[in-house]
Amino acid sequence: MKRNHLLPGFFLIVIGLYFLLKQFNISFPYSHLIFTWQSILLILGLVFAFQGFSNRDEHKMFSGIIMLGLGVYFHSIHHFHFLNAHWGYFTLIISIAFFMKYFVNKRDGIVPGMILLIISLIALNAGNVTQWFNIFTKFNNFWPVLLIFVGIYLVFFRKK
Repeated sequence: MKRNHLLPGFFLIVIGLYFLLKQFNISFPYSHLIFTWQSILLILGLVFAFQGFSNRDEHKMFSGIIMLGLGVYFHSIHHFHFLNAHWGYFTLIISIAFFMKYFVNKRDGIVPGMILLIISLIALNAGNVTQWFNIFTKFNNFWPVLLIFVGIYLVFFRKK
């Protein structure tokens, strides 16, 4: 028997306790960090990710990892000043969610995860990308050969 009402019940109890303590002017340490929208996003992400992993539900796990990643990212920007605001972190969070989706069900998710990871690494290291391309200029004449080998692999050796 599944108890789908436990999570909303605990959530309402915690919010009710917070507002009750606030009415009596009772505070506790780090309440300015715990009761923020970033923390709510992080906690909900943890709950969804845990439910997704324990039930092998890739949809809950995927959304939980994204919420968890966004909660950690926004906490690190607004409270701890650990990361800078850059769009590459969003694609990195989504790529991690795709990888976790793949690890839960061993099917969909590895290719978009790899593509988004490469995009994230290039975006986060944009200053160093021009140095990377200087290495490839020596091999400029050999890229058609690489395409031929990849095509031969896909036609003859890849199993369905």
